[in-house]
Amino acid sequence: MASDETRKAWDRFEADFKGVAGELRRHYKDADKTKNAELSRTLEQLGRAADAVFASLETATRDPEVRSRTKQAARSFGSALAETFRELGSEVDKAVRKSAPKK
Repeated sequence: MASDETRKAWDRFEADFKGVAGELRRHYKDADKTKNAELSRTLEQLGRAADAVFASLETATRDPEVRSRTKQAARSFGSALAETFRELGSEVDKAVRKSAPKK
């Protein structure tokens, strides 16, 4: 079982990551096309870096349970990033529609 300190550390990480996602959303919404492209490239790099971290963790052990949990963690992280991208895309789409000239 995880200690209270370990659980608190992971809770802080989760809260911090949600804060980062909110900041990214705010920056993406307020940015121009050039900045949006730059932010998209940065987020893609983050995804590739996360893939590398999880791949390293997976190959660092021969324990099937650790490998299985690492794969699950990678999928969860990927899902969280994908959901963040979906939210960003939806907000950008709304902003573009709102600012588009009416015909």
